[in-house]
Amino acid sequence: VRRRAMASAGAGPAGLMALAFAALLAVNPTFDRYGYSATNDMLALGLTGASLLFLLAPLEDGPRRGLVLSGVLAALAAFTRYSAVALLPAGVLALLFWPRSRVTRGGAITRFVAGFLIVALPWTAFAAARGHLPGAPLLQFFSFYTSPNSNRSVQDLAPTTPDSLRAYRSLGSMLGHDPAGLVRTMLGHIPQHLELEASETLGWPAATLGAIGLLFAILSRTALGLGPLLLIGAIQFLTLVPVFHSDRYALPLVPFELSLAAFALAMPRVRARSRAAALLAGAACVLAAAISLIRSVEAQREVRRLLPTETLEAGRALHRLATPASHVIARKGQIGYYAGLPVAPFPRFARLAELADYARSAHADFLFYSWYEAQLRPEFAWLLDSTAATPGLEVVHATANKKSVLYRMGDGFGRDPDWLGDPYQLRLHQSRALVGVLPDSIAAPYRITLAVDALGKDEPAEAIEEIDQALRWRPAEPLAWQVRGEALMKQGQGREALESFTRSLALSPDDPEVRGDLGLAKLSLGDSAGAAGAWRGAIGGVTDVQILSEMMRLFDKLGDDARADSARAGWHRHFKD
Repeated sequence: VRRRAMASAGAGPAGLMALAFAALLAVNPTFDRYGYSATNDMLALGLTGASLLFLLAPLEDGPRRGLVLSGVLAALAAFTRYSAVALLPAGVLALLFWPRSRVTRGGAITRFVAGFLIVALPWTAFAAARGHLPGAPLLQFFSFYTSPNSNRSVQDLAPTTPDSLRAYRSLGSMLGHDPAGLVRTMLGHIPQHLELEASETLGWPAATLGAIGLLFAILSRTALGLGPLLLIGAIQFLTLVPVFHSDRYALPLVPFELSLAAFALAMPRVRARSRAAALLAGAACVLAAAISLIRSVEAQREVRRLLPTETLEAGRALHRLATPASHVIARKGQIGYYAGLPVAPFPRFARLAELADYARSAHADFLFYSWYEAQLRPEFAWLLDSTAATPGLEVVHATANKKSVLYRMGDGFGRDPDWLGDPYQLRLHQSRALVGVLPDSIAAPYRITLAVDALGKDEPAEAIEEIDQALRWRPAEPLAWQVRGEALMKQGQGREALESFTRSLALSPDDPEVRGDLGLAKLSLGDSAGAAGAWRGAIGGVTDVQILSEMMRLFDKLGDDARADSARAGWHRHFKD
C-alpha cells in the first residue's frame, strides 16, 4: 500500500526519472539558449515532444485519435525543421515493434501515417504547384551541410545568388562523384558527433550519466518504456550524421540523451529500492545539474557578449547623418532598423571595385562594417581599422567596445588605396582590425604583427604587452620570442632578453637573425666569447646594421680578420642596397 501511495505521488522510479529529466533539461546550455532565441528550433522541438507524447502514451479514452494527432504534430514539426522528418519512419518502427493496446499494429501505423499526410500532402501539393518541393534545397545544395567551415557560405558570393549557388553540389552529384568518400565522411561523423555531443551539447557529467543509462537500459529488463525512445533518438541521430555538428542542429537529440541520464539516476530505485541508492542517485543528479547550470550561465553570458549591440550606437549615429533617400550596405539589417533606413545586402566580393560598383547600383551611400562582417566578409577585414585610409570612404562613426566602422561612400570609392599593394601594410591594417575580434587563440599571429609595428615605432612596452598575449597561445613561435627579446633590449633588460633569444633559437636553430640578436645580448652582458660564438657562421645572414657594427669591432679585437671582413662587407652591402 505504501509503495502504491508513493508511486501515485510520483515518488516511484518513473516519477524519479521524470524529475531528474526535467531538472537536467532545464539547465542544459543548448536548451536554455534556444529557449529564448528567435529561431524555429524550440517550436520544432515542442511539436516533436507533443507528437511523441501522443505516439507513445495516447490518451486512454482515445488512443486512435491520439495516433492521428501524433502524425499531424510530426508533420508540423517536419515542416518547421526538416530534420524532424525522421519522426515519420521512427514513429512507424516504434509502433511496429512496440504495439499499442486496443489497436492492431497495422491500424496504429495507418492512423499515424494518415495524420502525417493530412498536413504533408496539401502543403507539398501547394508548394509543388508553385515550382518548389519542400526540402529540395537540402539535397540540391548538400555540400553546404557537409563542411563546418564558414567559407561554405558561397550563396553570398556576387554577382547574384543563383549564379553563386552553382558552386554547391547536390547529394546526387556527390554520390556519383565519390560515393565511397561520402560514406567514409559520414561514418567518420559518428564518433565525432558523439564526442561533441558529450563535450559541448550536454557536458561530460550529463553525458556520462547518459552512457550509464544506455548500458542499464540494454542490460535491464525494466527500462521504464525507454525502448521506443531509444529507437526514435537513434534515427534522429543518424539523420544528422551526414551534416557537420552544430549545437543548434543537435538540439532535438538533447531530450533523448537526457532521458538516458535520467534513467541512470532512477535505476537504483528500480533495482535496489534502498534509501542509500536513492540518496546516491539524487546526489549525482544534483551534481550533474549544478555543473550544467554553471556551464549554461557561462554559455548565455557568451551569447550576450556576442550580441551585435554596436548596431544600437551605430544606428543612432546613422539616423543623425542620413537623408530620407539614404541606403546603407550591411550584412545584417539591425543598423537599418535602428536608423530607419533601407538596408542593401552585403554580398561577398573579391575586389573593392566590385563592391563599389554594387554600392552604386544599389543607390547606397553608407557602408557598415563590423566584427561580424569581418568574420563572414574577411576579404575586407581591413575596413574594420579606421586608420586604413581608403579613397572615397569617410569614417563617420566607429565603436570601440565591439568593433564597427560606419563609412560614408563618396567619389573615388572603388580605387584601391596605395598601401593595399604593400603586403606588410595590408597585414598591419588587418591585424589592427582583427585583434579583439577573433578569439585569442586565433589572433596570436596578428598580435605579433602589432608587436613588430610597436617595436619599429620605438614603443617596447606596447610590443611586450602584445607579445605576452600572443605567447600565451603560441608559446612555440620563435618570432614571438625574438621580438620579445628585442623589446627587452630596448628597455635595457639584457638578461631577460638573453632568455627570450635563447628560447627563440631553440625553436629556430638555423635562423641567423636570432643568432645575431643572441650575440648582441651576450655582448651587452660582457660575454664577448659567448657573443663571438653566437655570431660565428651567422654573419652572412645578419642584416641589422648595429649588430654588424658590433661584429666588426669584436672580431677585429679578437684578430679574426676573415669574420671581421665578412661583417664589414655585410655592413657596406646594406648601405649600398
